[in-house]
Amino acid sequence: MKTQIKKIGDTIVVSMDGKLDFETTLPLRESLIRLVRDAKTDSVATKIIFNLEKLDFVGSSGISSFVQTLKDFNSSSPIKPRYCHVKTEFQKVIQAFDESEGFAFYENEERAKRSYDC
Repeated sequence: MKTQIKKIGDTIVVSMDGKLDFETTLPLRESLIRLVRDAKTDSVATKIIFNLEKLDFVGSSGISSFVQTLKDFNSSSPIKPRYCHVKTEFQKVIQAFDESEGFAFYENEERAKRSYDC
């Protein structure tokens, strides 16, 4: 799995591409820890969007670890992230692990970005 983090104006977009399995969650966790640290010191960034359009899940062991990593990110981030292009079956799995309802899903990046204005 490859994670790309880019800043576009006031928005940080985290795009994930490739196959997700148990081994790929540690590098992701490290990248997200850096992102939280940077977001806390960046007065310009006001939106964080995860684009999971090109992400494929492989095996159930990677899914639970992945969801836990995202839950940890949600709870420590100064900005509540939005998630877009999440396949329906993966939304259901994520929601099953999400007792605090911390995930907000949108069809695409533009809708996720506009949701911050509401």
